[in-house]
Amino acid sequence: MRDEFTRRGLLLGGAVLLVTGCTRQASNTADTYAPVTSLPPETPPPETPSGGITYVVVKGDTLAAIGRRSGTTVEAITAANHLTSPRISIGQSLYLPGATAVGADPLANQVTTTEVSPREARAGDTGGGYTLVRRSAWTKDPVEDNNRPMNGVNRITIHHTGEHGAMNGMSETDVLRSIERYHRDEKGWACIGYHYLVGATGTVYEGRPVAYQGAHVLTANEHNLGISVIGNFMDRRPNPIQLAAVDDFLSDQREHYKVPMSRIYGHRELHLSECPGNALFSWVQDYRS
Repeated sequence: MRDEFTRRGLLLGGAVLLVTGCTRQASNTADTYAPVTSLPPETPPPETPSGGITYVVVKGDTLAAIGRRSGTTVEAITAANHLTSPRISIGQSLYLPGATAVGADPLANQVTTTEVSPREARAGDTGGGYTLVRRSAWTKDPVEDNNRPMNGVNRITIHHTGEHGAMNGMSETDVLRSIERYHRDEKGWACIGYHYLVGATGTVYEGRPVAYQGAHVLTANEHNLGISVIGNFMDRRPNPIQLAAVDDFLSDQREHYKVPMSRIYGHRELHLSECPGNALFSWVQDYRS
């Protein structure tokens, strides 16, 4: 068990990926760890020899669920249909590249153990613009026993993953798995240190279940919900889809836990760090004001 962690690199496929930005720490002595307004229907591109089908959105659909049901990804659907928002509308036609059919959702009956129930961006709803992917959808690894209970949330801290350019081109789930392996295997933590991570496609990924104290701010992890934005935001803010998801998700969590604006932090305000980057930190300041 270690109290401090400065992320220098991730080991992936035999290559060292340098990581900059967010300095990650375990909590004290343990770590022990750490919808929808609609857009006009998009015109799908024609089917190609590589395969793909057209799907018509029905009430309750989300991009993440459609991806799981068809065997494709949110990133692929977003790119193929030139979407500029995670929000989809009933009756909207989506081209699903590489898909041959849309089956049942394997996570439809999944029971979650997290204390938080953020809403998904479902077609036909009028709530926040993000989709939620539970931890069990991107990893089968359990949370190890070397953790502390959260015992409630009274503050929220924003981070960025600050990954080096060598991680460019990796899928969001591969980024999560790389960070998870580093935190678990190299640092000896219970699992990934963040509670949630927000991707460029407007998808929010559950990292460490909020029932457990995170490992994201040295000596300040108690009752502290850690949200990390996937990317390096020293010089630029997240894209509009990602930033809208951060805004909506943060607002939902703040309302759920009754956290005042004065208790929303950028990582650098609680510990010496450049995280969450100059550009994203300026957004945090704007959000509070």
